[in-house]
Amino acid sequence: MDKLQIAIVGGAVILAVVVVLVFIGAIPGLRTDEGIAANLVMWGFGDEVLMRDLILKFSESRPDFEVRYKKVAPENFENDFLNALAGGNAPDIIVFPAGYLKKHKDKLASAPPILFTEREIRQNYIDAGAAFLGDKNEVLGAPFYADAAALYWNKDLFSKNLLTLPPKTWDEFLADATKFTKKDSSGNILISGAALGRGINIKNAPLVLTALFLQSGEKIINNSGEIVLNNPLNIGQTSLRPAESSLRFMADFANPRKTAQSWSGALPEAKEFFIAGKLAMYLGRISEYVEITSKNPHLSFGVSPLPQLADAPKNITAGEVFALAVPKTSRNQRQSWEFIKFLSEQENSAAYADKAANVSLRRDVLPDYFKESARAAFAESVLALQIWPNPDPQKTDGIFRELIEDAATGRFTTLRDALEKAGSRLSEL
Repeated sequence: MDKLQIAIVGGAVILAVVVVLVFIGAIPGLRTDEGIAANLVMWGFGDEVLMRDLILKFSESRPDFEVRYKKVAPENFENDFLNALAGGNAPDIIVFPAGYLKKHKDKLASAPPILFTEREIRQNYIDAGAAFLGDKNEVLGAPFYADAAALYWNKDLFSKNLLTLPPKTWDEFLADATKFTKKDSSGNILISGAALGRGINIKNAPLVLTALFLQSGEKIINNSGEIVLNNPLNIGQTSLRPAESSLRFMADFANPRKTAQSWSGALPEAKEFFIAGKLAMYLGRISEYVEITSKNPHLSFGVSPLPQLADAPKNITAGEVFALAVPKTSRNQRQSWEFIKFLSEQENSAAYADKAANVSLRRDVLPDYFKESARAAFAESVLALQIWPNPDPQKTDGIFRELIEDAATGRFTTLRDALEKAGSRLSEL
């Protein structure tokens, strides 16, 4: 056998080995799984109707795939997810909240680099989407939608008080709230300028406090994972405590001894008071827009980005980012990421946002919303969204809610004492 024949035979053997390795997936990034049938189960928080058209569209191009969607309750998400993992019946695709990354990112599979890369996440999506990049910049989830804080304002009450535009800063917000608030002879609030300062009847109180913290430079948790709530912030020769200032600002809205008072614990839940037309400014979430509209179709209201600190270098708001992720236990990881890639395409991302009365998180889609009133505000809000390393969303919500009540009811001698208690409880997590 001459050298040419040996080379041909050797090349054929090497080619055969490579083909086998690619087929069994031993060479990562080469096997595509195209054409391999898969039955995928997807969990999400929205109604099935939001996904129906996209699933049908995907099935037309990939008839070998079957995708079944299941709606889960946000409040039961963690328990349902962990129980499914333990029982061996976890979904293939899951709408995953960024707030649970600190606790459970080790349970998520990273995307094949051929489908998603760090560069794509950083360039194509809002900044907050980078929360789903792992320690080695692997992609743990594709940003899908967000639920950011925003300002809802009653246009009729604004017009009645000769105000034409919503406040852009917290100073303006405070001044407007004082103008709107009306009390009876006994001091009971009849019309409220703003719902702020209590935790018992303001569902979004912890969210707003978090936004105030982040806007003021309060980190809550530093890059090393240490609780730094209310630690001094030194700027030149000045030492500031951003958390203390934020909490005091919020507490004054529910303090009957302050002229800023516009809220009390005796009033109904804030959102219901706004829907009834008796609250001028409601600090809510994007996801509440549909509910407010449906419960009172005659309510004339607008939506604007959350107020900011005066002269702030950039806009910041709080909220949550939801990404499409794949649990490590899925037997269909590659196929699951293919479906996620499909959902993340520009046209499909926009289609889902339209159905959900939300906005896409893709930068190439966001400019399309600036011609609409409400969704322009949503687009600005998600662009300003900042995510912090929350150790436990449900427990943190309870800690911040109790902190707000401590400040409102004077359970501690000083606000610093109340913040120290909250910091200790966060450390326990």
